[in-house]
Amino acid sequence: MKVKVIARSAKREINGADPKLARRNLDPKHHPFAQAREYQRAVVAAKLERMMAKPFVCALEGHSDALTALAVPRRGVLVQCVSGGADGEVRAWDLAARQCVWSSGAAHVGAVKGLTLTRDGTDVLSCGERQIKRWRLEVAQSTGQRTQITLNDAKPPLETWTSSTTLNDVDASWHRKTAGAFCTAGADGLVELWDAARSQPLRTWTWGSDSVFKARWNPAEPSLLASTSRDRAATLFDSRAPTPLRKVILRSPCRALAWNPREPTCFVVGGEDHACYTFDCRKLQRPRMVHEGHVSAVVDVAFAPTGKEFAAASTDKTVRLFPARGADAGRSRDVYHTSRMQALSSVRYTADATFVLTASEDFNLRVWKARASQRLGPISRREALAVDYRAKLVERHAHMPQVKRLVRRRNLPKMVKKMRDRRDEDRQRRREKLQRTMDHSRPGSVVPTAARGAVVVREVS
Repeated sequence: MKVKVIARSAKREINGADPKLARRNLDPKHHPFAQAREYQRAVVAAKLERMMAKPFVCALEGHSDALTALAVPRRGVLVQCVSGGADGEVRAWDLAARQCVWSSGAAHVGAVKGLTLTRDGTDVLSCGERQIKRWRLEVAQSTGQRTQITLNDAKPPLETWTSSTTLNDVDASWHRKTAGAFCTAGADGLVELWDAARSQPLRTWTWGSDSVFKARWNPAEPSLLASTSRDRAATLFDSRAPTPLRKVILRSPCRALAWNPREPTCFVVGGEDHACYTFDCRKLQRPRMVHEGHVSAVVDVAFAPTGKEFAAASTDKTVRLFPARGADAGRSRDVYHTSRMQALSSVRYTADATFVLTASEDFNLRVWKARASQRLGPISRREALAVDYRAKLVERHAHMPQVKRLVRRRNLPKMVKKMRDRRDEDRQRRREKLQRTMDHSRPGSVVPTAARGAVVVREVS
């Protein structure tokens, strides 16, 4: 009699290959150096992240003067951008094709001070001198899988509004109920509320400021606005009220302002004292966080659509990316710069939070990766898992000295490094002076002031 038995070979085929059977004992006593090996992998992962860090993507040329404003769609198309120059020209860009798809010529007599796209992304509002102009975006399907947006061929704008003051900024409402509303910031200290169906502003607010730099709508509350002005004030407005709500006076003027799209009670202002401050509109007595790193005035800030981080552009020729919250929010997680990039005027995130756009005085619109070491294009599942594993290793061992040094170290321009060292020396001298004063004074008579406590001068309501 013949008996057939099922037997499994130690050498079996797996996916067409013929590897040896691997046996592994997961008992911790057989792996005494598991933590040491994991730490070594974390160090290697941090080194690989810095070795693969190539954030610069491209520089788009075409403007004949310095770039002064940027705008990106808030929803819908992910690859479009509109820029304005100091010569009054407005351009629309196809970032995927890396080319300009439309140019308005001299849209304004002077520089384009502000740009914004409406809620549905079909119209562009630009302001310069005393005029606000509206341009129409048209959607056209390309032969590929992506959607291309271009501006209409008509050179004249669809509508034009004339303000009573020189304008510095314009911003459209985020909400469906107020889809046709937009606000402007004036050089005479005026914040104006406009309706697209009317030729005159619906409301005009003023609170004794010399010039208003920025005015921004809240992404969640349809009637809430905020502005920054030259009198060192950040002011809150209600579109239903004839007078401003509250304002907080800071130690130095703030030129930039941005609301957090995922935490709409918080906004960030960028000051001329080289720092950014996160405020909660419900409690303006002191900022929630102080973000430091720049060595010159901050001229623009922009939040990522995820709300987890924001970008700050400065006249020190660098753009820094800050976490919105967390233990490391006071320090920038990355800094981007090039030898040819001059003072920055505007910064924006794309709608998918993958790229950062910067406008500078060297006539170029630059595209950067939001994650410096991120690989563009499709990647395999195995590679994606390896990237996630290395990121988790770095996050787990971020407190270790060797990993921390690798993650935080950045090469800076010579000028920025010298100014940073000089700033640190001045702070060290002040700390030493305060310590000597406390040592030679009556106990309790001299109390050190926290960094967040010295930002706000007073709140006015």
